[in-house]
Amino acid sequence: MPASKVSKVQKGNYYKRKTKKWLEDKGFTCEYIEQYKRYWNEKQNRAGFVKRDLFGSDVLAMNGEQVIFANSVFGIENIAEHYKRYMELPFPKDTSIVQRWIVVWQPRVREPEIIEVGKT
Repeated sequence: MPASKVSKVQKGNYYKRKTKKWLEDKGFTCEYIEQYKRYWNEKQNRAGFVKRDLFGSDVLAMNGEQVIFANSVFGIENIAEHYKRYMELPFPKDTSIVQRWIVVWQPRVREPEIIEVGKT
């Protein structure tokens, strides 16, 4: 991805796609779990859209043995908000089947760092 003039949305979409492909390569079936909400902007007199992650995640992945809610981020310094959002949701306490992952990508790295939220 070119380093010049890349918006936050473009960068986020890039790492979201990279996470989905990485999980699919590991044998998971994956889908994006985001929702676009329409709103009316009175000042500009036009409709707009905002994207919301469902259950705090970009991707839902499953392989017959486990279900993973994954949120991809660029850089380890960007995980606090995602961690907090995951902890506010009523996920099951048993992390052996349903897991919450923060998938951290660093520049020029092929494998991400996985932070499992709620793992004891």
